[in-house]
Amino acid sequence: MAVLQRYRMLVIIYVIVLAIGAREYLVSRSGRTLEWIGGCQASAAACPTTSAQTSGSSDDSLFWTRHAKMTEVVAQLNPDDPDTYFLLGMQALSDGDVEESISRLEEALEVGVKHNNYLLQYYAQYELSRGADWRRVNLAVNRWRTNHPFSSDPLTIPLGAGPATPEDEDEMHEALGAIPWVAGSQLESFVVEDQPRWQMSLTFRPGKTVDVRQAIEAVTLVSLAPNDRERFRVQCSTLVDCTMVPR
Repeated sequence: MAVLQRYRMLVIIYVIVLAIGAREYLVSRSGRTLEWIGGCQASAAACPTTSAQTSGSSDDSLFWTRHAKMTEVVAQLNPDDPDTYFLLGMQALSDGDVEESISRLEEALEVGVKHNNYLLQYYAQYELSRGADWRRVNLAVNRWRTNHPFSSDPLTIPLGAGPATPEDEDEMHEALGAIPWVAGSQLESFVVEDQPRWQMSLTFRPGKTVDVRQAIEAVTLVSLAPNDRERFRVQCSTLVDCTMVPR
């Protein structure tokens, strides 16, 4: 203990440098979707649960494998710090243990972590992608956006089906653009097991309360027949229960 007290400041600096290094690593990868981000919320069309494929997943595992010992040291020196929970969560994720990863993130959330944008964003995306109750999803997303209103990181909504025509895609973007908290939208397509998949990435306007059901309503609009879209709209009571109602 005497040695630890003597070098306490050095230890603190070491922990800070490691945290910054982890943060910079995550910044460099923030445009990619983690492997546990899968599933589907678009309700008017059935959507199989899939995990988005990432070209950097092997790089992620390699990074955390190389730094596993450092993570263990930080956990021993500062076991109850929310950033330690976050690092342990990312380590578990790289090891393929999604359950342990989420458990660690939730430990950090229980102590009221606010400063870690990446933790809050990943957890919000996880709640959405796993099909959590819409109130839990909204709570997680608004907690992230309230504490990091100027974050440019997106929220991704998996789609049951892509737009059939360019006009369908235009209508989806138009409907999303009418939502007060949506700053921008981008449709992305990829292939999983030879099957096409689509997802919509949303960015946010700062200072706006988010209700993810509004985005589900917008992306599900294309499930209506084109001739019906001027007279009807989609209304969602949850993230999966949606109906067609008159405008």
